[in-house]
Amino acid sequence: MAWLILLLAPEFTNVAAQEGLEGPPAGRAVFVDIKGTGDLTVVLNRRDWMVRSGKPARYRQGRGLPTVPDLVLFADFDNDGDQDCFTAWHTEPTNPKWVDHGQKNTIFLNEGGKWRAVENPFPRTSVHAACALDYDRDGILDLYVGSGYVIYGNLLSHPDRLYRGLGGGKFEDVTESVGLLTVPEVGRSDSSKPTYGVTHGDFDGDGWQDLWVCTYGRQWNFLWRNVDGKSFKNVAPGSGFEGDSDRSGAYPKWLKERWKKRFGSERPDEPPFRSNGNTFDCAIADFDNDGDMDCILAEITHEWAGSSSDVTSLLINLGDGKFKRVPDAFRRTRTTKGPWNQGDIHCGWLDYDNDGLLDAVIASSDYPDRQELKIYRQRPDHTFDDVRFVNWEGAGQISFGDYDKDGDLDILVGRSVNRLPREKRIELGRSVGLFRNDVGHKNRWLQVVCRGSGGKGGSNRDGIGARITVTQVDGTKQTREIRGGLGHAGHNGPYVAHFGLGKDEKPVCVTVRWPNASRTLMFLKTVASNQRLVLEEQPRPK
Repeated sequence: MAWLILLLAPEFTNVAAQEGLEGPPAGRAVFVDIKGTGDLTVVLNRRDWMVRSGKPARYRQGRGLPTVPDLVLFADFDNDGDQDCFTAWHTEPTNPKWVDHGQKNTIFLNEGGKWRAVENPFPRTSVHAACALDYDRDGILDLYVGSGYVIYGNLLSHPDRLYRGLGGGKFEDVTESVGLLTVPEVGRSDSSKPTYGVTHGDFDGDGWQDLWVCTYGRQWNFLWRNVDGKSFKNVAPGSGFEGDSDRSGAYPKWLKERWKKRFGSERPDEPPFRSNGNTFDCAIADFDNDGDMDCILAEITHEWAGSSSDVTSLLINLGDGKFKRVPDAFRRTRTTKGPWNQGDIHCGWLDYDNDGLLDAVIASSDYPDRQELKIYRQRPDHTFDDVRFVNWEGAGQISFGDYDKDGDLDILVGRSVNRLPREKRIELGRSVGLFRNDVGHKNRWLQVVCRGSGGKGGSNRDGIGARITVTQVDGTKQTREIRGGLGHAGHNGPYVAHFGLGKDEKPVCVTVRWPNASRTLMFLKTVASNQRLVLEEQPRPK
């Protein structure tokens, strides 16, 4: 069957200008429910805050953070019902060329819209990714921080760090005691590697949140299995998550010839540990509705790197500790003739048409061969339609949320123009895109918010780590998990589980596995569709 390429996705309309969002530069953008009310704030490059207000509701500029960091991760670190944040920087204190402007990786607590910094044992290392999770299910959020190179271009990297939450925005470093400390030696599966994306999810269904770590420099990824809430084990080797099966490290013939002509020497192939991906993002979801967590790995890939450099792929969880890699699921192949790049830095899942099947989104940028925002609609057989290009070249960070409260997910996207010619950068500009979903609300839907009690023995207030299953009358089951960080540079969205239900108007059954010490189950047998359902965890008896 011939593939049909659609040049435009008519299901979405860019309403950034009419919503008041056009103007401020925004390589990175995120929807945040700051107060937990369902009213979404748009944060652009982490300092310009656009708050939806007025009648008719439009976005206006509001007060942001007192700093402009490289990464901000929003979560309720003190369990008081509003969103706090972790800010981090790409710092290289050991690099003689680095200029120290006093950047510090910091927790800011939200105190009525004012931000108070909390002192913590965070080293000044280059940070590209972080996620908030409750790895020990004690009801207080913890923080995993992915570190980059000691000096960019050198293979040696800082180790990632896990900080256990103590409450009140305070943390302690438990990296070594839980088995996560990596070694300062390159080429090993347990080497410290540059982490460019990180998220968490229950990979094996045992109720503990595992760490899915994306590394740069074509090195092996980590998949840290949470054994018992006290220790982690890297199960990436042999799972398919660490990289694809091509470990040849072979550069293409034309590159070797050009290298020899220019430098007068042979260009050696790479060893196996350098034959994998430049992995930036990991979007986890049960896309095929079989009850376990699958993922998309978003990669930067270049023609010159050869066949052993991984392309963006779908990884299907086989339920036995392994994944099946499908590298052509989203047409991210090496068949393009001539010099090419695939700058897939962000990816995600959303059921944009609310038909009950999650669709894939890939945001590509930073290279001159037309990198765009792409949507792949899932078919009933769990394959994907050909790409629908949303009209947005240089797609930066993406965030999904129902900003207009009509029951479908809209797309917020930044714009990144790195490496583009000056004329092209001027043409595109740097304003954010807000793509209103114009079709999803025509089907039925359900949004579920899980609010933990935040007390001893209970769940964290954001419900991060909760697993929600919706069962329809015909037996169809959909499973979602609430995640506190989705990949590169604080990529995230509101802490809401969104379900598309198609045309089914009958009530559904909702099951929640709370992320508390006892993994408490909550059952709701007859839940009406087309509503935002807020579930409060009942505090445990003292």
